[in-house]
Amino acid sequence: MTEASLTWNRLPTRVLVLRIVDMLKSFAIPIVILFVLNNDWETTFGIILRVAVLLFIGFDLLQKFFGWRNFRYALDEKTMYVIEGNWMKQEKSLPLYKIQSVHSNSPFFYRLLGVVELTFDTNANSDDASFKLAGVFPGEAKRLEDVLDQSRRRRLEASTEPSESEDGVTEKTSTIEKPPGVRLYTLSTREILIASLTSLSVFAIFPVASTIITYIDDFINLDGTFDQIGDWVISASVIAIGVLILSILLLSVVIGTVINFLKYGNFVLERRGDRIRVEKGLLNRSAKEIPYEKIQAIRIKETFIRRWFNIIGVELVAAGTMDELKDESSTILPFVKRDKAMAVLNEHFSQFAWADTLHRLPKRSLVIKLMRISWFGVIVTGIVIYFFREYAWWLLLLWALIVGGRVLSYYTNRYARNGTFIQLRTGAFNVRSFVTDKPRIEQIHVTQSWLQRRFGLCNVVLSTRGGLLSIESIEDIPKREADAMLDWFSRYNVENMKTPG
Repeated sequence: MTEASLTWNRLPTRVLVLRIVDMLKSFAIPIVILFVLNNDWETTFGIILRVAVLLFIGFDLLQKFFGWRNFRYALDEKTMYVIEGNWMKQEKSLPLYKIQSVHSNSPFFYRLLGVVELTFDTNANSDDASFKLAGVFPGEAKRLEDVLDQSRRRRLEASTEPSESEDGVTEKTSTIEKPPGVRLYTLSTREILIASLTSLSVFAIFPVASTIITYIDDFINLDGTFDQIGDWVISASVIAIGVLILSILLLSVVIGTVINFLKYGNFVLERRGDRIRVEKGLLNRSAKEIPYEKIQAIRIKETFIRRWFNIIGVELVAAGTMDELKDESSTILPFVKRDKAMAVLNEHFSQFAWADTLHRLPKRSLVIKLMRISWFGVIVTGIVIYFFREYAWWLLLLWALIVGGRVLSYYTNRYARNGTFIQLRTGAFNVRSFVTDKPRIEQIHVTQSWLQRRFGLCNVVLSTRGGLLSIESIEDIPKREADAMLDWFSRYNVENMKTPG
């Protein structure tokens, strides 16, 4: 690395402010407890504890300062160079061709100070698969993205240069050009509102309130307050209690709606050349790009309530991305009407074909599902009967849910092979559909228990190159169908089909 020939850049000074604020946030509770609520400087233990906390905070501040001061980065036409380290400097270099995508994130404090966090994803399966520039100005972020775009265009032009064949005829590699900057979908205010009303976040206020009350009770005794509330509930009329419950639910709906608006406000799904880009958020603005060639499968999710309203969520399974760590990072349509979502998928993700009809499980699959022992139900039943016998009638509801879930699973689970594509639909109360094609499948695994052998059934597990979240399975399909899937996959000819990604 020749430092003299490169233009080195540092992170803005306000990034150091952000790091100090984050550090103080992590120490906020110990500081309040030790220096505000219980400021004990009289006992030896109290003095030692507080001095140790202050020394640790001071050491962390020095570490943050030297980490910011030592960090530098530079780019040339082919490589990005980074120097980092708190006490000892480390030098790294990364070829630009390895950077598959750039994701930007702008939390509220970042936007308040006018900086953006950039994450460069190399799609490698290692600890160095990605690295961050935790705070650059928007203009600098745009410049870095332009440099990477130019590098990608140069590689594309190099791969499409004319080549001469054996008979002297000049040939040119044909490529499919995708229109850049095409807006595929934007969420409307009405869709966010309907999604808030059809989610279980309506009931989120109860565990949140319980957590807050427990936390407050650690410092302030609320027993007297609870006694007064209990006396009011006993003496209040049914109408008053009903109004109270409706008010709490309404407040929960309002809170859930506000959270969804902050999370999905200004949601935009775009197609930029050879990649998909998702932008979302009001206070915390984030943007993520997924290369087309890295898409291994499409997954559609349907929650129990939203199925009544024909609302689905769509996410992509991408090879080697950070999606393995963040379940929602690959979501491209969080809650959209099925017909609108399928229109987007059929038009802009035509590399995946959805089957018109799916095969249902045989009736013996329902028999074996009902025969399986539910150890959760058995354990709960034993505990209730032994310790809480007066509430044993609640077990009827428990077993109704268990049996009902298995019956729903039988009617919901389906599968199909459509040419080179395979499609699975699994779940009971919450359902998800999965589609991929043969070149993107890494493995198909068939298992069979002793009980399944008696009924001629199998479980099929398939995985793509999308990491842990790319594993899909379907239970209790006929053995001949499982063997047909294995035979279908084993006949895949590498010479005739190019594996994407």
